[in-house]
Amino acid sequence: MKFNRILNQIILVALAVLSVTFTACDNDDDDNSGSMMLEAFGPSPALRGSKLTFIGRNLDRVTSVTLPANIEITDIEVIDNQHIKVVIPQNAEVGYVKLRFANGLEVTTKTLLTYTEPISVSKMAPSPVKAGEKLTIEGDYLNLIERVIFAENVEVGSGDFVTWERKKIVVEVPRKAQTGKIILANNEKIPLELESPTELQIVLPSVEKTLDLTNKKPGELVQITVKDIDLVESVLLPNGTPVEFTKEENVLSFTLPDGVTDGVIAMVAPSGVKVAIANIGMAVPTELEAEPVTDLRAGDVITIKGLNMNLTTTVTFPGVAAAVKPQSISATSIKVEMPEAAISGNLILHTASGNTSAPIVISTLKPEVLAYNPSPVAAGSELALIGKHLDLVTNVTFGGGKQGTILSQAAAELAVKVPADAESGEVILKMKNGETVTCASLDITKPVFCYIPELPGDDVDIKAGEILSVAVQNADKLTNVQVNGSNTQYILQKSTLYMLIPNNAGGKTTVTLISSNGSIDYIIDVIGSGTIETIIMDQVRDLGSWAGEAAGGAFRLYKEAFNDVKAGSILKFYFAVTGSGQLQINDANWGQWGQMLEFNDLAQTSYEMELTQAFLTRILTTNDGWSTTATVIQGQHLIISKVSIITKGGTAAQPIWTGNQVMPDNWSGQSATYGRQFVC
Repeated sequence: MKFNRILNQIILVALAVLSVTFTACDNDDDDNSGSMMLEAFGPSPALRGSKLTFIGRNLDRVTSVTLPANIEITDIEVIDNQHIKVVIPQNAEVGYVKLRFANGLEVTTKTLLTYTEPISVSKMAPSPVKAGEKLTIEGDYLNLIERVIFAENVEVGSGDFVTWERKKIVVEVPRKAQTGKIILANNEKIPLELESPTELQIVLPSVEKTLDLTNKKPGELVQITVKDIDLVESVLLPNGTPVEFTKEENVLSFTLPDGVTDGVIAMVAPSGVKVAIANIGMAVPTELEAEPVTDLRAGDVITIKGLNMNLTTTVTFPGVAAAVKPQSISATSIKVEMPEAAISGNLILHTASGNTSAPIVISTLKPEVLAYNPSPVAAGSELALIGKHLDLVTNVTFGGGKQGTILSQAAAELAVKVPADAESGEVILKMKNGETVTCASLDITKPVFCYIPELPGDDVDIKAGEILSVAVQNADKLTNVQVNGSNTQYILQKSTLYMLIPNNAGGKTTVTLISSNGSIDYIIDVIGSGTIETIIMDQVRDLGSWAGEAAGGAFRLYKEAFNDVKAGSILKFYFAVTGSGQLQINDANWGQWGQMLEFNDLAQTSYEMELTQAFLTRILTTNDGWSTTATVIQGQHLIISKVSIITKGGTAAQPIWTGNQVMPDNWSGQSATYGRQFVC
């Protein structure tokens, strides 16, 4: 029995070693620097909520990590090109891990990712805690922890634990410990690491108020009351030179030496953290250290440490006009959240006196394109950008300054339609905050479907009801032509396309060429041929003196009436004025739009209101939760007889001829037979 127990233990140890080292791909004889390979991952067993580390080659090209069951992670911490880390979510399951590279390569681990007992931290006390005092960490499965790591990598090993039990660890706080989150870890080659949910506050020596020594002279004695004075290890002058000092009870004393300069006099704790005790000259936050300062995105919290930090009232970010108030302020640090519009540049701290700190250089997280698929790409077709942080992109501009249409978007991949007139060249990504990133050059070939290489110029009038002729390429691929989403009649003669612009077209009009292998849209300006008036309400409503709906006064217009209505159309009310008329237009939740309309001329019989895009967006997106109401109309001393919408365009086109026809040579110079409707 004893022999079997020993054998089982040996097997378990061997499995533990094997679980963190493996060959990740079959093609492992390629040692070229450009090869992508996964060599090891760990820890395994791992702890949900902790970080999983991958070791290999060119891992900085990994765009996503998929954990079982099918949990895709794109928030990847790149240590260097050989090491990356991801946080294991709580719903991750046992199974194989898949890494996807920018070139489409997918690598699956040869060993299962498994999980250890659910190590947890429920309490850390006391907090704040003083160096040399006992810190108690409570939780579960803490007996698996072999190291307690304080901020700035100040470590206490299990050999120095005061108490080491399943539900409790007690350690003496090292003198070098600083405020921050602690990490619980084991001693594996790729260690299991659990970060505390909150920061542990470490006590520092402090003063109630910093002294102003501006008018003090060399040789004068300076005395100041210090709380936790036993933590003061040294006193530094503004130039960093230490000065001799004495401690008596809670009073710190020192003499100003000759040659003292303007700046901050600070006391230093055992951890090396400086705390301001006096200022000579202008007092501002100084000796600033910020973390993080790179790869920042909206919502990130920046911690800034230094002297005189409690003087900070606001922080200004580059690209943001409004100052930001810090989330927390202490004598030695502040925390401030990165606003959405912030860009790379200088971050500045401001004080109540109007003084400012030295700038802190920050840089935002940038989208990164690692590959194009396909490459080269045909103009007018769909292109996939493979990379990282592509969810930050708001638009994509191709060669020739042509902006593409984003079709779908995720952190690791962005699909965009390449404009038909785009040219080869660098691809420029614009971020939400207005910053741009220039990516590698992309080779763009001509479209493979039918397209218009050049639209008519601004000097050409395109009129509704008339025929527009344009030159096209790849004419043999054309199968249909649409105007504003509806089929229109067309004739194709070699490389010239003749299409009918319908009578009801006007303003910004979309022309779509549909081919057997794709389609493309063009926006053209059409001069309308007339107007169309559509009645959307023809019931008599006497608004009386703000009469309600049940009384036959106020009434509703519904969203169905405004579907496909374009900005610039007219909403027309027909009425009789019976007194001091007023008309109020509300959204579905009775929110008033614009000013109250007033009508005092008894001879007035109608009112026309232009439908702006802002108005249409509001009435079509505001919902009352129980109906399709777009707008509620109410008022007084008006009898409404009907409401209509007036749009550009004439009557619907009717075909006057259908069939096959051989066009005469003198019409276009060529003979051709076509089977299409044609409207004149």
